[in-house]
Amino acid sequence: MDRDKDLFWKDLFQKGLLCSLAVSLAMGLCGIAAAVDCQASSGLVQMQAAAKTELDISRGDIKIGASKISGTSPQGQQVTQSNRDGYHIVGETDTYSITVEEGVSTEILLENVNISLVDADACALKIEEASTGDVTVTLRGHNVLKSGSHCAGLEKSCNQTTCVRSGSDCSCGTLTIRCERYREEGHICDEDCGALLASGVNGGAGIGGGDGRKTDRIQIQGGRISASGGYGSAGIGGGYYCEGSNIWITGGEVSAVSGEGNLALGGVDGSEKNSVNGDCIVEAGSMGGVTVYRGIVLNGNEGKINGAVTVTKANAAGILKDKKLTREDGGRLILPAGVAWTVQNTLRVPELEAARSVSADQEREKEQEETEDQGSVSADQEETRLGQQGSPAAKGIYGQTLEQLDVTDQAIEGGVPGAWSWAEDEDPGKTYPIVDGTTSYTRVFTPEDPGKSPVRVEIVPEMSYLETNEKVTILSPKSPDGANGWYKGNVVLEAPDGYQAFHSRSVGWVEELVVADDGGSGDYEYYLREAGTNLTTDVKTIRLNIDSLPPIVDSVTVMHVDGGMRIRAKAKDDTSRTEQVSGTRHFYCLVQPESQIKTMGRKALIKNKATKDNAVGEFTYTDLEAGKNYQLFVVAADDAGNLSEVSVQTFMAQ
Repeated sequence: MDRDKDLFWKDLFQKGLLCSLAVSLAMGLCGIAAAVDCQASSGLVQMQAAAKTELDISRGDIKIGASKISGTSPQGQQVTQSNRDGYHIVGETDTYSITVEEGVSTEILLENVNISLVDADACALKIEEASTGDVTVTLRGHNVLKSGSHCAGLEKSCNQTTCVRSGSDCSCGTLTIRCERYREEGHICDEDCGALLASGVNGGAGIGGGDGRKTDRIQIQGGRISASGGYGSAGIGGGYYCEGSNIWITGGEVSAVSGEGNLALGGVDGSEKNSVNGDCIVEAGSMGGVTVYRGIVLNGNEGKINGAVTVTKANAAGILKDKKLTREDGGRLILPAGVAWTVQNTLRVPELEAARSVSADQEREKEQEETEDQGSVSADQEETRLGQQGSPAAKGIYGQTLEQLDVTDQAIEGGVPGAWSWAEDEDPGKTYPIVDGTTSYTRVFTPEDPGKSPVRVEIVPEMSYLETNEKVTILSPKSPDGANGWYKGNVVLEAPDGYQAFHSRSVGWVEELVVADDGGSGDYEYYLREAGTNLTTDVKTIRLNIDSLPPIVDSVTVMHVDGGMRIRAKAKDDTSRTEQVSGTRHFYCLVQPESQIKTMGRKALIKNKATKDNAVGEFTYTDLEAGKNYQLFVVAADDAGNLSEVSVQTFMAQ
């Protein structure tokens, strides 16, 4: 009977008849039939993925509606039937996009999807504005969503005032982003979890609002998320100078970088009800409307521990490595096997250290003990040190561990037998950081005679850099999106094959570096690290010209001269972020009778056949009718092609 029951339930699973049941029912199934081959949550995720409709973005646009969809399967077949279990999307493209129509609730599994539309005015993945549908995006492998001008990388705009101001009355649906393993009990994201790189351009957030759009109700439950916004936009949150509210991070590794004029997470004034609350690591240089209950929040090389946070060994050796962490009230780390807390408030990963959960009191006691041990030297030890012949020395390449350094240990006077080793408080597996050679480490000589005291000597290894001609390349935009070789937004750099890159704003070592658009013109510094060996180069540079800010028309003067009217325009560069701007290059001037002219945008103005172009901002008109009113339009353009706002005034010809 039990065997028949087992086969009955297995048959239902194989036919997919139970795939749409909620996860909570999976536990019920186990109780109903004890002999059923019920799998762990990871198995349930695989079963649900199999029930999803497979679509390939490289074969065409994907549009997901409530009753029908438009897409192509990996085998090239047209798909129109909607699926309540969701969609499994694969493929790479620089042409096609994914759209979820208004009101649609669905689940999307992204598996190694790469959509790059930086050269097109289109959104990589867009949920229609103010949609009431709930959309879940599950990550498998490494996924990239790079949108074009005015779009967020993963766009979820919600411009309803009631939606942003009062969460309980919000009619917008929720966007949930997660890794496949988020359901696993006690799961903490590491390098095995699905990843998402999302970037917006010219007013679009990395994840959230498009150009000039608010966002609301975004939940990140897991995954390795890196989001960068374009000018005026949040990394995760509002679009161009807009707020983002009800953004909840409860798991994962999350990095948010904003464009100039907005905040990395949340958004500008008006953002509210955003929170960080879970075993998560959040890198955000600035935040708006965010309350941190539990989690590690990083800003550069420092971070704060809020509440009791569990981390993985991989995180301690990766994203948290060499970060100085301080505790907010009640903050403590729960560390896995092989991870320890140092007196410098950083994490280390000795190979053979036992698993332990370290409270704040225990950590303080350990720090005090280590300080006392290092500072106490007995008379016997001092006497033995004086008899030492020379000092140990070490050489190596940045990125090597202490064990890998070439160490020369000196003898002890009198030929006392014994052995040199690293001190017990030094981690031989610790990677030597990128520093200028001032970091010291301790070597210990332990005599064979137990009656003689050990010798402790501090040494400063002589470090060099890995020599290589490899360098980063520009990944996007594929070519300068401004004029005369200038870029007008964030630039993404790609490490060469077999290497990772790092600069002051990156979260650890990464394959792709985002250079924010607030640097102007200059040499950008970075390091390369060889994968596998971890050997690190000296600082390298790449020349980039970035100017996303338009000039400002400072003054326009109209003067009567013999034979006509002379117009003189002056402009100034917007140097609010950097002095390294492209500089004003052209002025455009249009004069029309007041009775004929209509309101004109800057692009329409400069393309008008009656518009004059002058590099020095001086124009003379000799064909104006005296006593008649005219309307004057002036636009300034910088060398990067950014256009100022239109300056408008009325004058009477003389």
